[in-house]
Amino acid sequence: MKKDATTIFGPRVTTRKDLQPAPEELGAFLEQMRKQGTLMPLVKGLARLRLLLVDIDAFEQRRRLDPGQQDLRDRMVFGVLLHTRFINEELLQAVTLFHYHLRTLASLDLESPAEFIVAAERTMKKLNRKRIDHALRMVRLTEMIEERKKMIASIEAQSAQLSAELWSIAWYVQDNLVAMEMLCRKSIVILVEIGLEKQKESELIEAIRKQFKKELSASIGDRQITTDAVAKVKHVVDRLTHKLSRLIRDDVYHLSQLYEVIHDHMQAAAKELGGLLTGAAGVKGNRGQDSIKLFQRIGEALVSLITNYPRELKPYKSALDTTTNALVLEKRREMVDHLLEQVGIERRRRSDRRTIQNRRKRKDPNYSGSERRVLRDRRKRAGRRES
Repeated sequence: MKKDATTIFGPRVTTRKDLQPAPEELGAFLEQMRKQGTLMPLVKGLARLRLLLVDIDAFEQRRRLDPGQQDLRDRMVFGVLLHTRFINEELLQAVTLFHYHLRTLASLDLESPAEFIVAAERTMKKLNRKRIDHALRMVRLTEMIEERKKMIASIEAQSAQLSAELWSIAWYVQDNLVAMEMLCRKSIVILVEIGLEKQKESELIEAIRKQFKKELSASIGDRQITTDAVAKVKHVVDRLTHKLSRLIRDDVYHLSQLYEVIHDHMQAAAKELGGLLTGAAGVKGNRGQDSIKLFQRIGEALVSLITNYPRELKPYKSALDTTTNALVLEKRREMVDHLLEQVGIERRRRSDRRTIQNRRKRKDPNYSGSERRVLRDRRKRAGRRES
């Protein structure tokens, strides 16, 4: 099932509404686990990520009020997290709900009523129907056996419902991990294309040149401008535009790295979870204790999603904002906003390179554009090609 950024970890559809606990029940479940000292990695991981969600929301509110004061590293990290939905309340709820249902499933006791039935039937074989007291006891035991059979049927039905719900939650997470992985891959391609095209970068550089030309023209009326002064201004402009180009290149690379970290993390998690869901264990382990053991392994994989948060995605103050020139910093922020805006646009809405007339045509032997090289040239180093 294909998903885009707007549907990654959207609301999970379930037909088993009666199994869904209230938020207060989930909160009480986590508190009980904390007091018992069980599932502590999950409890602590959930708390950390929920605090991070609060930080992201607070940052976005500050950014809307005063965009000029945003920290660029925070802007990039939080922007990527928001776009990919790497951290979201739906995932945290799904993992919590999985362990809530798993605890309920593990607490179901089918052995006790089954053992009672076996013991009761063994006792009835020893009784004599001709004796009144034995006959009465046999009637009572028969009634109790029927009660236990109804109990077993009810427990088996509940177990089947809980198992189906656990499978549903696990597949919900798996599908969204794959969707997130695909989104990251597309975003990296978009960033690389923007870095190579340099269209927006050229626009920002031209804006800086126009700004200095405007200021230079305005000062001509006040005082005489010497050739030396013009040369100095040109030198300053060249230095600032080169610095902006370097910073943009670094920012494109940094954003690509953030998407790559999430991509690799999701790919590994999806591979592990998918192996449990579709592998031999997923086919065979669907009965009794085997089923619980399989669900426990799936639960461990889900917990690792919460606890193994990549350190590269932790926002922190750094020397990234070393730009001292206000104009360059303004254009750099504009470029970062542009990059995050472009990766946020659905891929199908972007221009298709196949419609470009001058694109490289792989199977056209008469194509002589700059992108096409013969095999001989491609296998030689640039400095060793024949002139």
